[in-house]
Amino acid sequence: MNPPSQYSPLEQHALASGLVSAERLGEVRQRLPSPYTEQQLSEALVQQGVLNEWQVDQLRQGRTKFTLGQYAILDTVARGGMGHVFKGEHQMLGRVEAIKVLPRSKTTPEAVACFQREIRAQAQLNHPNLVRVSYADCDGDTYYLVTEFVPGVDLRRLVRRGGPLPVDAAAWVVMQAAQGLEYAHRRGLVHRDVKPGNLLVTADGEVKLADLGLAWYLNGGAGARRDGRARIVGTCDYVAPEAISEPARILPVSDIYSLGCTLYYAVTGKVPYPGGNALEKMRRCLRDPPLDALSIKPDLPKKVVRVIEQLMEKDPRQRTPTAAAAMGLLEPLTGRDPRQTVAQCIEHYEQVLRQRHDKDASAEYSSSTLMSDTLPDSASAAIDFAALTAEPAPPPPAPLANRRLTLMDYAVWGVAVAALLATVGILIAGVVG
Repeated sequence: MNPPSQYSPLEQHALASGLVSAERLGEVRQRLPSPYTEQQLSEALVQQGVLNEWQVDQLRQGRTKFTLGQYAILDTVARGGMGHVFKGEHQMLGRVEAIKVLPRSKTTPEAVACFQREIRAQAQLNHPNLVRVSYADCDGDTYYLVTEFVPGVDLRRLVRRGGPLPVDAAAWVVMQAAQGLEYAHRRGLVHRDVKPGNLLVTADGEVKLADLGLAWYLNGGAGARRDGRARIVGTCDYVAPEAISEPARILPVSDIYSLGCTLYYAVTGKVPYPGGNALEKMRRCLRDPPLDALSIKPDLPKKVVRVIEQLMEKDPRQRTPTAAAAMGLLEPLTGRDPRQTVAQCIEHYEQVLRQRHDKDASAEYSSSTLMSDTLPDSASAAIDFAALTAEPAPPPPAPLANRRLTLMDYAVWGVAVAALLATVGILIAGVVG
């Protein structure tokens, strides 16, 4: 219990943060019973619109830093392999934007250089289907990138919570992403991490491709490390075969394969190679055809299956060659009013959230999220904005069975070990024999 004449630790932290004035806090306290609990105060602060749930969680943990440069941090949005994403407001302009922060634990010279490459690459792009970069800076040893805040939901969550999309909606969403890719490819940039979690869909059917953090220049020689080893960049469920076998080759057509995997996921609700760990997924990507989409969704039109097959052709020489060509394949699938269908899918998604009383609905804003494909469902877990602590490493992979390994086994095993020691689902580095 807390006597109203004294400030509790939560109240002290709220005042120290600058998020709440003493006058406003007093107004909230006057409406509470005497004595009142910290939980009652927390609920009142949220219900009266003084703070949001994330801010209260941070304050209850003793965290009082809610600024970064000229930005006030309003909420957490996402946490991915290359940084955290927050919702922030420019304190002078009042503009709400997304702020991607490189964790302090990863501010090695190599990580900072990669982050700076992301900034320079994104700053060159201005297209309605690409998330726009507006600012970049560092605050002490904290590097951050500011982008437009997209009021939408990512395709991964839209499908995961609402189910597979109708063909016309799926084709429309992927086609819009292809338009953004076509623009980037013409400017010598390859995304290298196209996936459902990076396709942001708004309630009116607009689509923006996000997170070009893994996009490197075609002619920049980005495929090699200083020690001569090769990098595999991407997410194992969506990475192209040639990006596994020849990671030093940076090809726009590899984005087309990932686009096909994204379409596969959108219409089936499954990844092309479900089950298994990263090593097993990569092996199957190199050697086996994907799971037949018709075995998952028997009523899927065969013309959709054919488009997926063309986009996901293992041989890049036989694959749909360009993003423009992919758009040509997708456009006939979009029907008469795909934007309306997409809007209905968003509405259904929000209904599902309300019906389930989803605990992380506040972090998704029910209509505002920038969630990464590598994130768990719970987006409401506390994130220490002040410390930006590193993520714990996952357990080591199980040993291989005793057998003779081929050269390809050694190559794939090397890259997979690196992947499993990094953020789950993000393949950062690997050894090519």
